[in-house]
Amino acid sequence: MSQYEFENNQDGEWDDSGDVAWNEADWQKFLRNADKEVSKFISAYNKVSGKEDRIDATAAIMGWHRDDWSSLDEELDEEMIKQIRPVEMEELSKMEPYTIHRHPIYISATGLYAYLRTAWEHYMRNNREKSSSHLSWSYCASLSEGERHSVLASNCLDLGDFLLAVCHLKKAHAALNESLRLNRLFTHQSDSVFETYQSESNMRLHDLREIWLRVMHDCRK
Repeated sequence: MSQYEFENNQDGEWDDSGDVAWNEADWQKFLRNADKEVSKFISAYNKVSGKEDRIDATAAIMGWHRDDWSSLDEELDEEMIKQIRPVEMEELSKMEPYTIHRHPIYISATGLYAYLRTAWEHYMRNNREKSSSHLSWSYCASLSEGERHSVLASNCLDLGDFLLAVCHLKKAHAALNESLRLNRLFTHQSDSVFETYQSESNMRLHDLREIWLRVMHDCRK
C-alpha cells in the first residue's frame, strides 16, 4: 500500500496538502474490510437480539458513541481542546481514508437489510405456498427503497446536510412502513415458521425505524 505523496513547490518547501495514493488492489482490500465491518455488526446484533436495549448494546460492541450516529459536531470544552495534538506524519500514513462505508447508519442499514433479504429468500425457498409475483416484487422494491434512502441519508449526515438527511430518512421510513405492510401478506404452510419469520423480520424493521427516529431527533435540535 503506497504512502502519502507530496510535491515540493518552486521554493523547495514541502507542500502540506497530500493525497493518499491507492491502487485498485488497495481499494479492493478496503471494501473487503468494509464488508467485514457489516458482518461484525450483524453478529453483534444477533448476539444481543434478545435484549430490550439491543440497539445500544450493539453500538457498544461496535465501539460507537451516540454522536457517531448523526455525525453532529461535539462541543469541546477547554480541557478537551488542550488534549488535541497534531497527528504525526508516520501515524497519518498508516491511517486508512475515511469513506461512507464507516458511517454507523450505513453499516447498520446495510446489515439489517441484508438480514431481511436473506431471511425472506430462505422463507420463500422453503415455502410450498407460492406468493404472487406482484407481492414478491413489491416487497423487494420496498426493501430496496428503504435501504437506498438510508444510505443517502448517511452521506448527507457525513457532509453536514442534516435537514436533507431528515428528508431522506422520512422517505426511508415510508418505504419501511410499506415493507411492514407487505410482509404480513405472505403465507406459509407452517404457522410456527411464519410466526418466527414475522417476529424476527419485524423486530429488525422496527429497530431500523428506532435508529432513524433517534438520528432525526438529533438533526432537528
